[in-house]
Amino acid sequence: ANKREELGKKNKKLRAAGLIPAVVYGSKFTPLAVALNQKEFTKKVLQSDAGHNLIFKLKIIVDGKTEMVPVITQDIQRNPLGQAILHLDFLHISMDEAIKAKVQVELLGLPIGVKDSGGVLVHGLREIEIKCLPDNIPDKFEIDVSELIINTGLHVSDLKIGKEIEVLSDPGEMIANVSPPTKEEVVVAAPVLAEGVPVVGATAAAPAGDGKDKAAPVAAAADKGAPAAKGGEAKKK
Repeated sequence: ANKREELGKKNKKLRAAGLIPAVVYGSKFTPLAVALNQKEFTKKVLQSDAGHNLIFKLKIIVDGKTEMVPVITQDIQRNPLGQAILHLDFLHISMDEAIKAKVQVELLGLPIGVKDSGGVLVHGLREIEIKCLPDNIPDKFEIDVSELIINTGLHVSDLKIGKEIEVLSDPGEMIANVSPPTKEEVVVAAPVLAEGVPVVGATAAAPAGDGKDKAAPVAAAADKGAPAAKGGEAKKK
């Protein structure tokens, strides 16, 4: 990395030339603006096993003088549209001083609840924040979820981590959970009486007919004691 004089909007020229603007800082290091090769950083750091948690020595050239500075990538600012790296923050570290870091979570295995019961594995927390000495930062947390059944899960508090690592993430944060399988709910329309009033709990089929007077059968059933029509009396006689 070379010390850079370009700041603000002038950084566009650096990016166009394949360089990334960055800053190096730390409790025992005076902040310094630098620029470094994007392809080299991506290949040697981001594509390593440790990824952004890789501890490496940054070769900084200032006024012709070279200094090897141990750093870790503290922050990566990306373009939300193309994911291109816009800016980097490097934290100068001392191997005897604890630092904060975010470690990626990787789920291993196929849960019983998914395999045997058709459940759905939900991956919650993707990174866990920790604090420890630089040498103790793990590349990632591998978590076995194969024993999970329906409606069970794992939380940050379930992690088995040595005393040399302090977990900063909320212990109650969910890492993985197996949810019940989803079912399609079929909604059946209720029969409708006159004036658009639905029949609550009705199960019988509608009476045969031309459908012109749907209220008539219900009215007749409700008024059994009513006198018969004239036509009915003539029929009796």
